[in-house]
Parts: sequence; C-alpha cells; structure tokens
Amino acid sequence: MDRTEKLMNVDRSACHGQPPVPPGPGTLAHSRALRFWLDPANLDQAGPVVRTRTGPATAYQVNDPALLRKVGSDESTFRFWGPDPSLRDFTENGVVGIEGAAHRERRTVMRPAFTASRLTALGPEVQARTLSLLADLPADRPLDMRVEMSRLACGLLVSCILNSELAPGTLSKIAAARSTLSGGIFWRYALAPWPWVPVPRRRASSRALTELDEAVHEVRDRHRPDPDGQDLVSLLEAAAPGNSHVVLRDIRALLIAGMETSASTLSWACYELGRYPHYQQALQDEVDAAPDTSRLQADQLPLATAFVQEVTRLHGIPFLVRRTRHETCQGGVRIPAGAVVTLPLGALRRDRNRYPDPDVFDPQRWLPNAEPPSAPAALLAYGLGPRYCPGAAAADAMLPVALATLASSRTLRPARPGRRIGVSLELTPTPKGLTMYATPREPRTADTRPTPGANIDSRSGVVSTTDGQA
Repeated sequence: MDRTEKLMNVDRSACHGQPPVPPGPGTLAHSRALRFWLDPANLDQAGPVVRTRTGPATAYQVNDPALLRKVGSDESTFRFWGPDPSLRDFTENGVVGIEGAAHRERRTVMRPAFTASRLTALGPEVQARTLSLLADLPADRPLDMRVEMSRLACGLLVSCILNSELAPGTLSKIAAARSTLSGGIFWRYALAPWPWVPVPRRRASSRALTELDEAVHEVRDRHRPDPDGQDLVSLLEAAAPGNSHVVLRDIRALLIAGMETSASTLSWACYELGRYPHYQQALQDEVDAAPDTSRLQADQLPLATAFVQEVTRLHGIPFLVRRTRHETCQGGVRIPAGAVVTLPLGALRRDRNRYPDPDVFDPQRWLPNAEPPSAPAALLAYGLGPRYCPGAAAADAMLPVALATLASSRTLRPARPGRRIGVSLELTPTPKGLTMYATPREPRTADTRPTPGANIDSRSGVVSTTDGQA
C-alpha cells in the first residue's frame, strides 16, 4: 500500500459517528479557465509564454517559473491590477490603487504596525475575538461557510489589525456582500478591454461597494488608537493630517485585500476539515497541548500553521494578473501593449517536481521535520515583488490561531456529504455551495487533555508523550 492509499484509508475511518466523505477527484467543480491555470502540465509542455483565449478575452500566460518571478516584479513593464483605470471605483487613491514612489511611501507608513513585537501580541487577541465571533454561530442549522468565514475574517481584521469594531449587523452585511464585491472587481478588470461586454452583477457590486463604504466610516469612527500611536489607522491618520478621504480609501483597500485572502483560506480550511475530519481532533489536541491554552501563538501551533499552508497550496490564488504598459517580448513571444498577462501560481503549487503527490491534501509536508522540507516562500501566497502584501506577517500570525480556535471549539461536518462544490471566480476563489454544521465541542476533562509538549500525530489524532507512549 503506497503513501497516498494509507492516507486515504486513515481519512475514511476517522471521526467516529460521522459518515465518511472520501477525498478524491470529482469533489470540486473547477471552471475550464481555472483548470487551465491549475494544470502543471503547462509548465513543461506549453512553452515559457503561451497565448490563451477564453470567450472574448485574450491573455498571455507565463509558465516558466523564473520568468514568472521576473514579470511579477517588473513594475516598469507590467502594471499591477489595482491601479488599473477600470477599477478606480473600487481602489481610488488607496494603497492598492497607487503605484511607484507613492505606493512605496504608503507601505513605509504602515510598517511600524507590523513589527515583531506587535505581531507577538496578536495571538491571544485573535483567539479571544475568534471565540466571540463563533459564539454567534447557530448549531442547529447548516451554515454557508463562505459567508461565515467572511464574517470571521472581517471581524478579526477590524478588531485585531484596525483597532476598531463593527456593529453585528454591519459585520453580517459586509460578510454577505464580500463575494459580490470580489466578483465585481474580478469581472470589471477581466472585461475592461471589451467595454461592450456586460459586466456580470454590476448593480449588485455597486450596492456592495456602498455597504463597504458605510462600514469603512464606522471603522474610522469607532477606532481605538493605541497610546503609542503605532497602530495601523493612527499611522495612516498621522501621514495624512486633515485628509480624511485618503485615510478612508486606505481603510477600504485594507478591508478588501485583508478580508479576501483570510476569508478564502478559512473557507477552504473548513472544506478540508470536512473531508479529513480526523484533523479536527488533531488540531484540538495541539491546542490542548499548548503551554497556555488561553494565550495561543502561531509558533506554538505547527500543525495549524502547516494546515493553512497546505490549504494555500491547493486552494490559494490560482494566478496573478499584470497588464503590459507597452509592447514587450517575453520568453520569445511578442506581447502587445495593454495585454493581460497571467502568472499561474496554482500550476506551480501542483508541480510534482516540487511536491510529492501534489493532488493529495497533506499538511505533513509543511511540518518542521518534513522530508523533503518544503519552503513556504515558494507558495507566493501574498504576491511578489513591489506589490507583496504588507500585511503578510500579520496574516501568518492570525490564521493558524483562528483555525486552531475554530477546530477546538466547534465540530464541523458537511450538511450534504459528497456534494460537488463549485469554485467561484473572484479575486480569491472560494468554495461555492459549502454548507456545514458547526456544533459546539464539549469541554475536555483534565484527564483527557494532552500534557504540554505532547507530540500530535496529525494523521491519526493520536497523542504521545515525549517517551513515546500513547
């Protein structure tokens, strides 16, 4: 029996009392375009740059990994999607919508909010806020996990990064509107060269943007500045004294970008926890083995961190987009000015030359003692070059804690086991149609808790002590 068969056998038999949900092909329904961007065969067979066409859209895909990094980092030849004129309604002059020196200056302004000492303090705050947000989840009916994880992601971002709060009604409204807003941005950009082609759900995305702006004003009005003035909103205010419009646009940009990646990652994490339920027990064991279970930190949660990294590998942003500023030649292919250029990160993450059994969900590959070791930086989870996400370190500190807190406080199970799940075409794809029950877990008694420092076998959920005894 090979390694993959062993893993699938464990996964099928885990989680007593729950119907098995066998992993495997056919579980997800990718669109034809997404299947192309996720196909690692393109890296070897289609050439370094290939011209592609989907409907009226013509694009150029960069398949060579070295050339991909070069294109993604070259601001003089390629424009990032944010400053594109087609998206001025969304990005305006916020940090996502500006370029060059102005963009670099704005990033410098934000840097003190993401120092190591401030990120260390995030863990317990994220844990407490996650528990507070999860307390509102009903246990007696299926939940739309895209919406609920958007609510969790937005609540964490507003509270832990922006030092503010949103009223529960506002938070729920933004969570429900996130997918519409994200899809509106995606299609507005994708169809920009063909203005005669109708943009799907244009009116709905405009309404979602209005709701987001109302939330942005609420975030600023309810902001709690830190005494040292080094929190993110205080830094933005100090850099633009008397210019509330600039501050509001930056908060809006940070909300869109921060909520997108976190909501997608947490949604897909729920999807994988439903497919591999024994990981829920393993994550709970990891939390219970932490030195202080009420003050979690990401560096105490190697399995939760590895789980997030594997979710990113299989379900992260499938491609980055650039548009040529002028005609250029890349990989021996002439690319005209204004052309869309795609960078297929999803294919790189499924390349079997980089990852053994690339189609298998296996967080083990990211654990500190994994052989061969995997490099998280190779995931390009937060972009690359001058547009690398300034909040990447904060996301790395928050997401494992949020996931571990979720798995240790709720039992997740699919409402419709075996149902095919769609994949949305948005800024960051999310699982369409993923409904789950989230039942509160019973508190564990002292005699069933792992001892601090115990080793967690994430394949089986078995806990062993340092002397190797179960």
